[in-house]
Amino acid sequence: MLTRIDASTRHIQFRSLKSGARIAAVHAPQTRNASVVLGVAAGMRHEREGEEGMMHLLEHLIYQDSSTITGADRELQVLHAGGVLGGHTHMDYTEFYETAPVNQIDDMARRIADQVFYPRLREEQITTQVTAVATERASRLASAPGGVLPWPHLSAHCWQDHANSHDGSGDADLLGRATGGRLRELHARHYRTSNAVMVAFGPKEPADMLQSLQDALPTETPEAPAVPPAQESIFRTASRRTVTVPGLQRPRLLVATRSAPAPRVHSEILGDLLAAAMLSLPSGLDASAGMFGPGDRVHNDLFVLVDDTNSGIEPVERLAALRFCDDDLLLRAGQRALFTAEKLVHDDQRFARAVARDILLRDAPGFAASLVQKLRDGLGDVPGLRAALQTSAKRLAAQQHHHLTLEPA
Repeated sequence: MLTRIDASTRHIQFRSLKSGARIAAVHAPQTRNASVVLGVAAGMRHEREGEEGMMHLLEHLIYQDSSTITGADRELQVLHAGGVLGGHTHMDYTEFYETAPVNQIDDMARRIADQVFYPRLREEQITTQVTAVATERASRLASAPGGVLPWPHLSAHCWQDHANSHDGSGDADLLGRATGGRLRELHARHYRTSNAVMVAFGPKEPADMLQSLQDALPTETPEAPAVPPAQESIFRTASRRTVTVPGLQRPRLLVATRSAPAPRVHSEILGDLLAAAMLSLPSGLDASAGMFGPGDRVHNDLFVLVDDTNSGIEPVERLAALRFCDDDLLLRAGQRALFTAEKLVHDDQRFARAVARDILLRDAPGFAASLVQKLRDGLGDVPGLRAALQTSAKRLAAQQHHHLTLEPA
């Protein structure tokens, strides 16, 4: 199956393997580097009670020793190849990727498949990486006023179920919980080829890149242990909470409600992005349609507003006012929304990562590119932008909202 993504330079060819894995090749004849991405449907939402933070820890450990190579030797291989590597744990998936010169696709695919499916999970490396995960979390929170951020703090107020409400970032208490045996069970449960998507981005012929990916992936993985059904998502009724924070310079209001589902590109997603962009135009306000960016979750994502103005204006009033903006402001918001969406595809590696995510979550490799194109087209259709914005603003204003106010102590 061949799907056109960019009219001039990019095509995607993808297929399923007997193991259940899906592979894709993004053909970009003019690119000077290649990227390989492996996404696995194993995110923080999949953690059971008592496993909080373990998916993030497992991502770190997958970059340590595997059954065939030490983590240090793997890093040297990447360095000598002139490449870079990375990984991230999201709510619904985890991604691993490398970018290197175009002649490295075979080696990148083999390295990533080896580390993802055959980690050693050594006890001494578990201890070291718990410290790394806890330090990463502390650094992230330290930059926020009062150490409070929309994620994870708002999520606990919005959701009643464990899957959506818990903090999966990981902290030092993992030392007492994340044993080698428990991590191996978690890995066996979720890190399977049937849960995986692998993408190559480069100038080689798509058939050749697909063959490289197929050769790198295990033909099968051991039968997985039984997994209980996912807990039903339960959004709490509206709430208002206030927390006093020593050292806080001025009050801050964080507000969340449900964003539009994103199984495909449709007008409500565009409208939510426009609403977030419009709310972010005034000084002291910031908003996002999606906790980790547009389309990062198909369902159960949040629309978030952060208000540092201390103006006393209710978020519902701000949303209602969006329906009356003039054309110039609407176009500025459209450009800002487009910029936000373009971050998903602005370079070759990010494009490949978006393709992997969108095949994994929605079986739609062109979702991110289509979102960008719809927003570009919308800049020439002001009535269409206005209709999408008004519909979303009305829906967002009518929904349940959760308010978390930070007050100076």
